[in-house]
Amino acid sequence: MKKYVLTTVMAVLMLMFLLPHMGQAASSGTKIVLDNRELANADVLTVNQTTMVPIRVVSEELGYKVGWNQAAQQVTIGSGADTVVLTINQKTATANGAIVSLTQAAMAENQTTYVPLRFVSSQMGLQVKWENTAKTVYLFTSGNPAGSQIGSTPPASSNGGANVPNAVLARVQAISFSDNRLMVTTDRSVSVKDSVLAGPNRILLELSNTGFGPAIGGNLAVGEVGTIAVPNAANVSQVRYFIPKSNPNTVQVVIDLKSANTYKLSTEGTSVFVALDKVTAPNTNVGGSGKKVIVIDAGHGNQDPGAVGNGIREKDINLGIALKVEAILKKNSKVDVVMTRSDDTFLELKERVRVAKNVNADVFISIHNNSGSAAATGTETYYQRDNSKALATTLHKYILQATGFKDRKVQYGNFHVIRETTMPAALLEVGFVSSANDAAQLRKEDFQQRVAEAIAKGLLEYLGV
Repeated sequence: MKKYVLTTVMAVLMLMFLLPHMGQAASSGTKIVLDNRELANADVLTVNQTTMVPIRVVSEELGYKVGWNQAAQQVTIGSGADTVVLTINQKTATANGAIVSLTQAAMAENQTTYVPLRFVSSQMGLQVKWENTAKTVYLFTSGNPAGSQIGSTPPASSNGGANVPNAVLARVQAISFSDNRLMVTTDRSVSVKDSVLAGPNRILLELSNTGFGPAIGGNLAVGEVGTIAVPNAANVSQVRYFIPKSNPNTVQVVIDLKSANTYKLSTEGTSVFVALDKVTAPNTNVGGSGKKVIVIDAGHGNQDPGAVGNGIREKDINLGIALKVEAILKKNSKVDVVMTRSDDTFLELKERVRVAKNVNADVFISIHNNSGSAAATGTETYYQRDNSKALATTLHKYILQATGFKDRKVQYGNFHVIRETTMPAALLEVGFVSSANDAAQLRKEDFQQRVAEAIAKGLLEYLGV
């Protein structure tokens, strides 16, 4: 995961004075209210109907780390799993590794850098509401329910999936297969019909009034098929998903079996589970029989490689370690493991959080690797809420022993996946892909296995199982 050398707020402000005077903007008289507290000295501008705020509002009032690259004319907001990079006068930005179009570029005006408030806030997990009469932007953290009482949110510029018909109510946001169990997560509750088919053997799920979100199947045309490889499954050859031409308002997910298999269908929040068993249908309730529920999140995926360096991609290392942790924990009858992704697919940050909330997880961990200068090295572990610090501390103790890298300590971090989850949550930065020494270790299977064993040991110690 790419990390930037972050300046202090004063240093950022000093650098702003180096920016040239550009563009035309109008003072809007707009107010910004964060969780019912009006932000002072916001200096809001309106440009092409876009609310623009000084970067100091982002750093001082919203509390995000800000970095400035003078040579590239780039502003970096956040770090780690929550990173947004905007370039002055450029109508594209990078959000968590993905390129995103902007209605209005970041700009310099009166020796101050301005960034689009709605874009930055939504990427950082804040709820944004607009009240036209009062000319007020309301920001709410952690899905503050008060946000639903104020104003209205303008429609997004894209529906997030060109193949989603108007009649569709829900979207599939994630599909994974782990621990002999299929998980399909949607953005709202759906009606699911399951069927057993023969010649060849397979299990069919049909999700009514459902389409694909952008992260999973968003580029599939009607009739085109996406697949998930399941190399470690005993009786499953693959999982397929598609929108059939015969019913374009339905998503079908197929589990291709090697032989007939009993199963049980269940739902947890907006996640649908199909649990397989060779002999008898299992109890599919996640966390059933008093089991502790652990959600493992492999950072990045698919079009978002994360940090890249020394011939490796972060997303691959993250997934490799995550799958090894899953395999270890599956041997413990007192825990239930849920993976946010089990192959090279991509989930939005909010969908990773949704999975954890759906299954009422006891703990959530997000596995990442870092990037910086060639000399940067080490292991660090992040927490955001007080109820997560003990988890982060326990995990860090064992991971540090396993890596043998420099101790970069347990730290506070304002990352979306550990901020918006409600259960104890930690984000792990195992090593630096930009370090030749760290990278040489990270690519080794035995090193990944050692780290996975350390993570599993820390989780089981923290949970007391």
